[in-house]
Amino acid sequence: MRLIKRFLLMALFAFASTSAFSQDYDFDIPEEDEAKIEFNGNLDAKWGLLQTQKSSPFFGLQFYDVAEKENYLSQYKLDFYLNGTYRHKQVGFFMKTFYQYAKEEPLSPSFFELYGSLNLSPRLSLSIGKRRFNWGKGYAFNPVGYVNAEKDPENPDLALAGKTSVYLSYNRSFNSDILQNFSLGAVLLPPEAEINEKFASTDKVGAAFKLYFLLKNIDIDLMAAFKKDEPQRLGLDFSTNLRENLEIHAEFSYAQDEIKYLVNDELISQHKTNGGSYLLGLRYLTRFNTTLIAEYYHNNSGLSKNEFFSYVNYLSNSLESNNPELINSAKMNMSTTFRSKTIMQDYLYLKLSHPEPFSWLYSSISVFTIYNLTDNSILLSSQLSYKPYTNFEVLLWPFLFFGGNDTEYGSKQIQKKVEIWMRFYF
Repeated sequence: MRLIKRFLLMALFAFASTSAFSQDYDFDIPEEDEAKIEFNGNLDAKWGLLQTQKSSPFFGLQFYDVAEKENYLSQYKLDFYLNGTYRHKQVGFFMKTFYQYAKEEPLSPSFFELYGSLNLSPRLSLSIGKRRFNWGKGYAFNPVGYVNAEKDPENPDLALAGKTSVYLSYNRSFNSDILQNFSLGAVLLPPEAEINEKFASTDKVGAAFKLYFLLKNIDIDLMAAFKKDEPQRLGLDFSTNLRENLEIHAEFSYAQDEIKYLVNDELISQHKTNGGSYLLGLRYLTRFNTTLIAEYYHNNSGLSKNEFFSYVNYLSNSLESNNPELINSAKMNMSTTFRSKTIMQDYLYLKLSHPEPFSWLYSSISVFTIYNLTDNSILLSSQLSYKPYTNFEVLLWPFLFFGGNDTEYGSKQIQKKVEIWMRFYF
């Protein structure tokens, strides 16, 4: 409750402060007389070749029921995205669906986004439904992404499902040398149905708030998230351009009573911790038109090297027991309790990207690495993209993992993999 009161007082102070800038201005948005409907999307055909790591307990548990353990595996699937928008005057409707085909089974759509919006005034808008949020300034990590889907650092641009919400946004601009823009966003998060798969407890409704300021050339956000039986969070972020080709950004999130799971004597235990997670990053464009992204991320609830070693031992011992009950329990904990994409404490992300290397038109190349500073394991990957025709793209995407058997990337189910994507747009 103290955190809630502090944030509400901070929001009230910020809103009152904006009234001091009397030179604010309004503008009228011309209304469109005709409704506008648009559809677009893409079809991704993906083929992957994977070299397995049989010594990994993650591999052993995932393929426990498979009689013959192969050294190499292949994977083929089709991903189909269909986006639709409808706009008429102050009303809008937005849809993003996702289908995945991997074997002969009926296809069912997954709605990444499905919401309606209403512009109540030039400053005030409302949306209701399932929508995606992108809180935070980081590229590969977002410690303040309280309403975001968890980002995959191996593919930060991957489209993810949004959250069912009621979103209210107020925006105000100023003709001032100091404060150019201010906005307030409030998100109401209804709980998922848990009683007979149709109802939920009213006291489990969550809420999140964001204050945005454009001060000089600095973007600043203040955020908070509150939900019963979950840690209360307060956060801030900023980004600014030090030069026209150099941008820096940072995020900080403080969590109260955040739950951390540990393995002690083959048992999973919960520990509550208070503290901050943070990110420091930059984006730099060289004179050769190469873009560098660098980010350091500290995860307050992540595992230390010894804690991760205990977790790997727990999985290995469960697998070696040949006890179906212990194995199923370990598999469940692996996919639920310890499913985070950033399970450990400290990471360094580096990415270099360059368009049209060697004057090869319609192509781009990038190389990125994720270095786990806690256990010194490494993920290394590159991506080559080529667009020979309009609305068609080919991607070549290899991955390499390095580290000891008790490290995050060294204990992966696979040692190497390469993916080939063929992407059709419409």
